Amino acid sequence: VAEGSNQVIKNFQHEKEEVLVCHGCRAETKCKIRDMSMWCDTTCSSNMNRTRSMSLQQLLEQSLAKETRERRCEVCGCEEATTTSQLVKLPKVLIIILKRYRFNNQDLSSSGKVSRQVSIPETVSLSSLVSDNVTLPDTSMPVLKPHNQTQVGVAVPLPTSPVINPVIPSPSPVTPTKFKGLTEEQVALLNEQDQFEYMLY
Repeated sequence: VAEGSNQVIKNFQHEKEEVLVCHGCRAETKCKIRDMSMWCDTTCSSNMNRTRSMSLQQLLEQSLAKETRERRCEVCGCEEATTTSQLVKLPKVLIIILKRYRFNNQDLSSSGKVSRQVSIPETVSLSSLVSDNVTLPDTSMPVLKPHNQTQVGVAVPLPTSPVINPVIPSPSPVTPTKFKGLTEEQVALLNEQDQFEYMLY
């Protein structure tokens, strides 16, 4: 299916631009990343305070906050860079996934799910997270043409009722082989896509 006609991509895909600045020579590298969802980490140290709940607005802002990464510069060989991220294309529907699993390699007893509440307001503001030339989603509704257009002096037959097939219950989901027998530590080491798939089963 062509990307332009794929309704999932048209409605759910957003685009993010990352700018990496080398700590040594200040060389800039830009890259664009497309994704269907945005991950918000509830387990990072800045969120593990004593408050009983966290704000979804703060989690969104933190997910695109400036950070230092290990990255070897092709110009000077420096091993660190500062990364800033902005949304350059917004979707019609933004899917937000809360990452709640915390893994501590030094102290396994402190690993586990973070059950702290996240307050979700009626609206969230993305104004501080988007670029100046951000592409907004198309909010117009498609115009549907009638299946049978009436012609002068010609009667258009009424549509017939569809035949309803009996509902056959689907088999219960089976855990994929790659997830069977995994410990909590092994689950924590999976990439985000595999962790999301693991949660579905």
